[in-house]
Amino acid sequence: MMQAPLQNTIAHLAHVSGRGYWSGKSVSLTFLPAKPDTGIVFRRVDVVGKPMIPALASHRTDAQLRTKLVCGGASVEMVEHVLAALYGMGIDNCIVECDGAEMPGMDGSAYAMALAIHQAGRITCDQPARYRRIDQTIRIGDDQAYVEANRAQVPGLTLVYHLDYGPSSPIPSTSSSCLLNPEEFLTSIAPARTFLTESDAAKLQQSGLAQHVTHRDLVIFGKSGPIDNQLRFPDECSRHKLLDLIGDLALCGHRLDGMVFACRSGHNLNGRMAESIQSISDPASDSLLKAA
Repeated sequence: MMQAPLQNTIAHLAHVSGRGYWSGKSVSLTFLPAKPDTGIVFRRVDVVGKPMIPALASHRTDAQLRTKLVCGGASVEMVEHVLAALYGMGIDNCIVECDGAEMPGMDGSAYAMALAIHQAGRITCDQPARYRRIDQTIRIGDDQAYVEANRAQVPGLTLVYHLDYGPSSPIPSTSSSCLLNPEEFLTSIAPARTFLTESDAAKLQQSGLAQHVTHRDLVIFGKSGPIDNQLRFPDECSRHKLLDLIGDLALCGHRLDGMVFACRSGHNLNGRMAESIQSISDPASDSLLKAA
């Protein structure tokens, strides 16, 4: 049995800022080093008492097209890219100070956050990471959309995402995969951007959301492909879905050894998978995740 890895935090603070996609409000994030066993915790510095919100599936609540965490009377949302950046870059412990509820949209990807974390450096402590090996199948969803976790074929966490909106969608059907590690994440997954169809983007703006967002702020698909933009990868859309999957799975609070296959899943199914993993709290069963 492979020995569990040791916990990491960032060596120096890191900072990013931008505007929230939904609200349009400016927000700044500061990533701070944290002690072993802290986990990933958001701190709302704009709220009286600076409340802390642990990044765990038990604090997840359903929200449209995004992941939202609520603890007590405080909340943070659109956290999936922040969590993906930390998880993908191998950071176990970090306090994320934010001066608003919605995380910055940046360019629709997690690249700026992942790069800031990479440049901050990493420190390893002598405490083993919270670690779980998937030994049995867990499946969330139905035949049309699902997430399935299985035993690893190679050590580490392998992720596969199959995207298919059907033949009438302008978004191409693609599949992407990765064996998660910081180098692969930074170069191949973090740069993949959020995407929408032109009709869905119009509906959001008609409802009063994302008023400042243009075709250059993320990837908007018209009938002939991306509007006023170009894809960074031929399979950028399924790579972005991998990015979201990584961020949502981070809510399980453990590093994982296994293979996760997702087909047409979104934040709800991803989050429910994280909940299933987090709910197994007995340390003796860390190496045996029973079917949910």
